[in-house]
Amino acid sequence: MIMHVAQADEQRGRVVLWLSASGEPQEVAVDAAVCLAQAFQSEIESLFIEDRQLFDLAELPFAREISLSGRSARAMSANALAQDMQSHASALQRRVLARARAADVKAKARVIREEPVRALAQACAENGPWNVVTVGTPLTRSTEAGLADLFHTVIATTGVVVTGPRARRTQGPVIAVVEELERVVPMMRAAERIASSTGGETQLWLLEQDQDRQDWVEGQIRLALGAHSGIKFQVIDMMLNKRQDVARMIRREGAGFVIARFGGLLAPDEADVIQIAETIEGPLFLVR
Repeated sequence: MIMHVAQADEQRGRVVLWLSASGEPQEVAVDAAVCLAQAFQSEIESLFIEDRQLFDLAELPFAREISLSGRSARAMSANALAQDMQSHASALQRRVLARARAADVKAKARVIREEPVRALAQACAENGPWNVVTVGTPLTRSTEAGLADLFHTVIATTGVVVTGPRARRTQGPVIAVVEELERVVPMMRAAERIASSTGGETQLWLLEQDQDRQDWVEGQIRLALGAHSGIKFQVIDMMLNKRQDVARMIRREGAGFVIARFGGLLAPDEADVIQIAETIEGPLFLVR
């Protein structure tokens, strides 16, 4: 899969920033969306999704809305819920659009009432196939994003960007984590483009767990890097290191962005992605 976001004039994709009523957006997630749009000369669609299931729940006669303190409750009303969401969406969208304008990035805002993954699939299918979805809320054990479902259902996307609760930067090295030789060049080019926006250096990390092929793969990558002598390259033996060891290395490196394959050695499933996101301090760009 090409790690690509369509340019604004291509009309074949954009950076889709997923906002919701479930919480305040992570500032670094908004910054990540802006950085990607800058790097690929793309645009941002700030998409606030009103989860249809909440409105279905509000129609039930026994549904109650409990205050944050837990001391009071009131009957849920679909009309009141819609008004609250509209107010919340407007406030969030104004912040995002202002951030985009400050960075000279083209942006627009939209509100959709639908089940979240279905809404993202529809939005990306309208203008694809080179979209990147940025999840606005931080990824934690209590707020899973359904990444496997996203990758399976939202076809017209090349990747998903997530941030963890400790995320605080997009500045710093851009690290492309590779495992397969055929991914080296496209991952490296994507990292270089992002680094051109963030001002960081480009790094290539090879994760390898087969000692018999490690020297050969490393040699092939060094040959491929011949014309890119400024890229820092290192090999990490996954027979000696665990995923969390790699995540701690990334944090110590002060990475601004990390690019990795969803389903690969670093991020095989959502549970592992959550652990990585909770450790590192920058966005994690998961590609197919």
